[in-house]
Amino acid sequence: MAQNFFSGTSLRLNDGSMVDAGEHLKGKIVVLYFSASWCGPCRQFTPIMKELYQQISATNQPIEVILLSRDYMRFQLDEYYEKQGCSWGVVPLRDPIIEKCLEKYDVKALPSCRVVDEFGNCLDANARHNVEKYREKRQMTELFNKWRQQMVQVRA
Repeated sequence: MAQNFFSGTSLRLNDGSMVDAGEHLKGKIVVLYFSASWCGPCRQFTPIMKELYQQISATNQPIEVILLSRDYMRFQLDEYYEKQGCSWGVVPLRDPIIEKCLEKYDVKALPSCRVVDEFGNCLDANARHNVEKYREKRQMTELFNKWRQQMVQVRA
């Protein structure tokens, strides 16, 4: 079996605890959210990500949003995370996985989202656009189901 893409990466959870991202993300659909406190469009999009996460996780579906911040200082990240009421995992600033993900998933602008499985296979390269589109139609659960179907196809 392929190695978990996130193994060995630390992930800070909402309660402040640190976990191995590889273990925490096993079997989950992972929304990589590239954002920063200084980015105006990010501050507009973060509530939408929060809505997606709350709607899907409330149904006990295997989803996790991971914040990969482009902030410069931890206090900026922490303040932004708290002010926005985020409840998902955060990769510590300057962790090598952030640059690895920016390159692997060809992230050129903020905010950006990529939906991947635990092995790093991209399930949705246009996740930001799709989240906004499905939110307008009030169909975020349907979007999650599309990601889940894509994950099954990738693993087949």
